[in-house]
Amino acid sequence: MVNTYSVGTHGSVRLAANFTVREFACNDGSDKVLVDSNLVTILQKVRNHFGASVTITSAYRTASYNKIVGGAASSQHLKGTAADIVVSGATPLEVAKYCEYLMPKNGGIGIYNNFVHVDVRTARARWEDFGVEKAVGGFPGYREKIQNCGDAVAVLYNKRVINSPDVWKKGTWTDENVRQLLIKVANFIMNGGV
Repeated sequence: MVNTYSVGTHGSVRLAANFTVREFACNDGSDKVLVDSNLVTILQKVRNHFGASVTITSAYRTASYNKIVGGAASSQHLKGTAADIVVSGATPLEVAKYCEYLMPKNGGIGIYNNFVHVDVRTARARWEDFGVEKAVGGFPGYREKIQNCGDAVAVLYNKRVINSPDVWKKGTWTDENVRQLLIKVANFIMNGGV
């Protein structure tokens, strides 16, 4: 949902834990700001995932400013549904891979030399632009990190290494349970499981 704000009135209003209205304002200094709430959600997830600052270099653009910077006539920036971002300590490819994970079937993701374009269009678009824009299939490769035993059990169950996740989730494993699990995981890895 796209909301309309005023920098003068709402500039310091928090749209999410780490983003204010002012960060989405057009770089031409205009007061009106359009911001899609789904875009804010995606950017906050990026911020939380990388645990580092996300700098928005360009978000909403007025038509005149979009023309000055050479933006597409139908740019998502004009609608308040796009942001160009830099994530501290992360490469554009790393950011794009995570955004691909968040939006596998929709949204626009474009990699540039030192930033990533992210938008929340309903269709799906992927591209690279290192001087010449080129459509690409996507940015696969992100894998969620396993952070606890429950996550590990879910992965093993989804990969069909184990067949009764409840046995493993109870937390009352015997030495025999652990031995069986280690054998199954080792066999899975030895047989090329990924």
